[in-house]
Amino acid sequence: MSGAEGYDYRTRTNGEVAIFHHGKLAKLMREQEAQEFLGAVKDGDAQEVMARFVGFDGQAERPGSTGKHPAADALHGNGEAHGHQDFRRKTG
Repeated sequence: MSGAEGYDYRTRTNGEVAIFHHGKLAKLMREQEAQEFLGAVKDGDAQEVMARFVGFDGQAERPGSTGKHPAADALHGNGEAHGHQDFRRKTG
């Protein structure tokens, strides 16, 4: 196995295939892509196939990437998104 783990997939009655990674929806496939996926799972390692279809290529980072979303730090209130501002309660 290539190190891919934690994947699971479920098929739906309407032909859709949902891939989950550690319990969270990673990809939803329909029609031709779903059929290609089901065929690939039968022919190979299911974890590796699911990782490939989701887009995980086995590397921690892609070349030229910092490994995290550009706005990831700004989402946690570290002050980069907005400068510090003092608020005073107005009376009267």
